Amino acid sequence: MNFITFQKLSKPLQHITCNKGEQYCILLFNFSGHLIVDINHESATVFILGIYIGSDENEFRLNTIQHHKKGKNVSDLLIKGVFFDQSKFYYEGLIKIDKKAQQSNAYQKNQNILMSRNVFVDSRPYLEIEADDVACTHGSTTGKLSNDSIDFLNLRGLDENTAKKLLLTGFIEDIFNRINNLGWEMQAKKSKMECLKSLEIVLNEFSTRSV
Repeated sequence: MNFITFQKLSKPLQHITCNKGEQYCILLFNFSGHLIVDINHESATVFILGIYIGSDENEFRLNTIQHHKKGKNVSDLLIKGVFFDQSKFYYEGLIKIDKKAQQSNAYQKNQNILMSRNVFVDSRPYLEIEADDVACTHGSTTGKLSNDSIDFLNLRGLDENTAKKLLLTGFIEDIFNRINNLGWEMQAKKSKMECLKSLEIVLNEFSTRSV
């Protein structure tokens, strides 16, 4: 099993080649750049998971390529972002399946929550499929926290900032639950602590400025 992490200060071009019939997990945390994943083995399973937390005038640009060069394998990408202030997120994700990569399974999803009207998100998933016996899905959703959910938690005694923190934590915690369920418990715990600490700091600063 292979666990790889790329963060904000990582080199902006990362090229991963999956030549073994193993499980790979790639975690992105505020990584900007190009991630190319070549899947060259029939039994490989590749998970690409990402968390983005933007504040102030942060700008993230992410391009991913899930390139199935052989078939009978799996790639599964999930990127989640929470953006405050005037932060920006540009994402382009490509699933590419070669003609000989029959029975490939490829999935791609990007979900974003906007915490300010001044945030900008541009998310564009693409498919380039030459094989005819594959299973592929891709999609992108961007929205705001539910006011009904915040009001529900307010009625149960939580202040607005605590309610938002609880909802946002639940939103990104899905990433770490996946890592944990894949067998990387220590990595999930360490990454979760780092991300949730960053989220708490950004949310507190944003709430203070919004008063």
